[in-house]
Amino acid sequence: MMHQYYLVVVDDEILDIHSPDIYTSDDYDPSESEIDTENDYEFVEEHDALQKDGYPTFVIALTKSNIERTLEIPFGFWAQHIRMASLQASVFFTVEDRTWEVVLNNSLTKIWVKRGWRRFKQDNALIEGVRCTFQLVDPGEPQFYVSFDRP
Repeated sequence: MMHQYYLVVVDDEILDIHSPDIYTSDDYDPSESEIDTENDYEFVEEHDALQKDGYPTFVIALTKSNIERTLEIPFGFWAQHIRMASLQASVFFTVEDRTWEVVLNNSLTKIWVKRGWRRFKQDNALIEGVRCTFQLVDPGEPQFYVSFDRP
């Protein structure tokens, strides 16, 4: 039997190694228009959600707002594929053999990364214009395989 092991990166476990998570602090709440007008989502609600290898998928082209602030997860995608109660738990982003734990926050119409986005984007050298594909591989304990298409 072959076992797969993943490195999980948790910001809160590392003390004095990196600066505070300024852009994804506990106090960060996106404005009503900030993310709506700037994100380029590829997600069709209803039954036509993008599928990659049989998994529900959404794609986001990173904007200046995503780089300077945070990432929003499409609300319709979450509502269609993941239990809303899972918003209270950690979410995992996996790139190749490394996994990052992120914490989400939400309003009645938005879901965004509250903690962990800065570390994820730095570790993956994400910049404006990179297209991120989020493939939902485990809706029970939300885990996304993430891949990048760089400009």
